[in-house]
Amino acid sequence: MSIQNAINFISDVDSDSDLRKSYYKYKTQADLLESLASQQKGFTADEFANAVNMLLFKCDTYDQAGRVKEIQAWFKLFKA
Repeated sequence: MSIQNAINFISDVDSDSDLRKSYYKYKTQADLLESLASQQKGFTADEFANAVNMLLFKCDTYDQAGRVKEIQAWFKLFKA
């Protein structure tokens, strides 16, 4: 598991709407995280939260921060 994997995940779903839509098949966050782990892209919910905090700290503009927050909100939708 890795914070870097979480950062990569955030970047990927931000830049690729088709990839993001492909994750809608997962009903829960646990299902999504399990699938990512099986692809060697795993991270925990805590690592995701740390990645969000790191990325927010590095943001230069409100727009950049807003995009990170949108991904964070989207990710939270998987909690069931």
